[in-house]
Amino acid sequence: MSDGTRVPTLLVGQSGGPTPVINASLAGVLDRVASGLGQPYMRVLGLRHGIEGALRGDVVDLTALTASDRDALAHTPAAALGSCRKRLEPEDERGVLETFARLGVEWFVYCGGNDSMDTLSRLERAARSRGHSLNVYGVPKTIDNDLAGTDWCPGYGSAARYWATVTQEVTRDLAAMRTYDRVVVMEAMGRNAGWLAASSALFRRDEHDGPHVLLVPEDAFDETRFLGAVEAALSRVGYAVVVATETIRDAKGAYVARQVQGADQFGHPIVTGVAETLGHLTMARLGVKTRVNKPGTLQRTSVAHMSAVDLAGARLAGWIAADRLASGLSGSMVAMPVVPTSNATHDASMGGWWGEGCGSFGGVPLETVARAERRLPEGHVVGIDGLSDPVTEEFRAYLRPLVGMPPPPLFRL
Repeated sequence: MSDGTRVPTLLVGQSGGPTPVINASLAGVLDRVASGLGQPYMRVLGLRHGIEGALRGDVVDLTALTASDRDALAHTPAAALGSCRKRLEPEDERGVLETFARLGVEWFVYCGGNDSMDTLSRLERAARSRGHSLNVYGVPKTIDNDLAGTDWCPGYGSAARYWATVTQEVTRDLAAMRTYDRVVVMEAMGRNAGWLAASSALFRRDEHDGPHVLLVPEDAFDETRFLGAVEAALSRVGYAVVVATETIRDAKGAYVARQVQGADQFGHPIVTGVAETLGHLTMARLGVKTRVNKPGTLQRTSVAHMSAVDLAGARLAGWIAADRLASGLSGSMVAMPVVPTSNATHDASMGGWWGEGCGSFGGVPLETVARAERRLPEGHVVGIDGLSDPVTEEFRAYLRPLVGMPPPPLFRL
């Protein structure tokens, strides 16, 4: 859209890796615009493929979406507007702001992770220095759960539910085939934080359930200790489930993965193949048949594992961002509140439910979030011998309300 129409406009965009609930945040922004409450917006436009769309003036009018449209949008995975991983360069700033001015954009909501908040912060500063009228607000989004200044990140609860569930299902399959398949290595996303990999242990009951070995970036990989833990599980229960974050490193800081294929525009190394590396290691050193499972984008797109709290929180975060812009606020990201443990009993089918006792939504300056990372606290991953519970009860207490009601325990003979 580039017809030159200038009406007071709210623009919303999505950036970075999608999540099961990123569109719920988009629906929440539209809910606020359609609410009838006092606001300065006369229309809302969606930005195609994040900041890349801003450079092209590629937008879509979202003003007329109905309540049923918004509900359907909220339950749809991936980024409906399209996403990107583009770093905003100084030479891009002028073009983006010219597009915004041409379209009458005075308010901008950007849904993304730490790099996206960096983009938003830089864009706000560029607008101020050039005398442009632009207020901005961020909505947190990442399955990695690694954003600073927020108790949790929309997208994490659903992806964690996926991992907690499929790890037990994979364990039952491996147990059935343990006279042939002995080890399964599963590779989790997470960049430099182990939140997602650690969630695989949430529904573990005892040593017969996986994961038996949990490898996260916060702890240096030790080959001898790793092989010893796998051997211990094999000796005790006859099989071993390994869950590893894609970016684990050894004590010297070298990636365990065999391949590092350059870096993205934000300087993050593109690391691939840690599951294959560990699988080859167990086969070569222990002589056991090993399978490798890489869920890839499945872990961030599964609507079947969507968490009720995650869905409702993501949608409210979008509403709050639009509401704060309407109140004249700018330069912050919505901070998600602590969710009480009592919410762990609620089923994902409850959709838009938001429980009593949840803390209030805060706000954190974009500069605090931009390019920062919140890693898994020390001591949350404790089981390193292949037999012990790999995570603490403190971690489970944090995660349960974000994931919601557990599925029925899988039966074992």
